[in-house]
Amino acid sequence: MRPFAKRNAMTAPESSTLQEEPGQRLDRAAVFLSSLCLLHCLAIPFALLLGPLSGQWLVDTETPVHWLLLAIALPISMIALWRGFRRHRSALTMSLGVSGLLFMFIGVSHVFGESWEIALTVIGVTGLLVAHVRNMLGQHRHD
Repeated sequence: MRPFAKRNAMTAPESSTLQEEPGQRLDRAAVFLSSLCLLHCLAIPFALLLGPLSGQWLVDTETPVHWLLLAIALPISMIALWRGFRRHRSALTMSLGVSGLLFMFIGVSHVFGESWEIALTVIGVTGLLVAHVRNMLGQHRHD
């Protein structure tokens, strides 16, 4: 039993170096949510082609789903972006993320009309997605 204990003791430092940074889980969750929202937005044109019932259901649920995803994404993204900003000091990443959230809010609140909801949401989600990926990779120290 002693050799097994030594083996674990020897491998422990290696495994501890593979742990995520504190904000990475939030960034990963935000990337997942952003991808989900993007898929939902981009599925509408295809669903309309496939059948009127599925397409109409997606159109009818577009705004409520966007409000729900925004309500979930807002606190997660703001915390993850703030942690990333404190860690990397990248104004570009923070600007991308905040702009993305703003575009999403403008789209879902129909400031420019309901017809702009999908386009503004896709732009916002894409910006937010890029910001979270930049946070996760940490490759923006020289902005």
